Amino acid sequence: MRNRFITVAASCGIALAIATPAATAFADTTGESIAVSEDGVAVSADQLSPEQLAAFTDEPIAEAADVSGDEAGDGVMARAAAKTKYRKAQYKRGSSLMWTRDTVYFGYNGKKLTSSKGWQESGHIFPNIAKNNGIKRYHNTASTHKWRAKDTIGAGVPTPWGDVKAYSKDYTHYFSGSKSGAWSWKG
Repeated sequence: MRNRFITVAASCGIALAIATPAATAFADTTGESIAVSEDGVAVSADQLSPEQLAAFTDEPIAEAADVSGDEAGDGVMARAAAKTKYRKAQYKRGSSLMWTRDTVYFGYNGKKLTSSKGWQESGHIFPNIAKNNGIKRYHNTASTHKWRAKDTIGAGVPTPWGDVKAYSKDYTHYFSGSKSGAWSWKG
């Protein structure tokens, strides 16, 4: 059993030693600092794979869709006036290797915002990092609801010795929804 473990560990170390330089060879080599490591060292684009680089540099995607009161799922929202319409607005950042998504459902009827609720989702493939650090409504009036969402996206870089050096960047996204159904994400 011990011999198998040592063989597997050695095989993984060799595979990482071969794959890591090949993966980073396709990365942008501008040398510009993209993130900061946990020990405070600046990380440039040429140290990351193309997928990791995309998670840091690609534009996030903001999208919205009208939904039914039942799909909005909150009892308070579903009991609102019959003229109330519901909208789901999402803000996604990252790539297929690591992503975060902030979502806000809100109800509006043209005269006021009837309700809103927000939550976060994330996913990542090791050694990458994607964390949700909280979403909170910080402004609540009849005409506008504003939310603040915080996320962290990071990239792990395997070394030939099996260690992983994690680099990450914190993001703050701001949502604003209005009584007319207009919305925006910034971040």
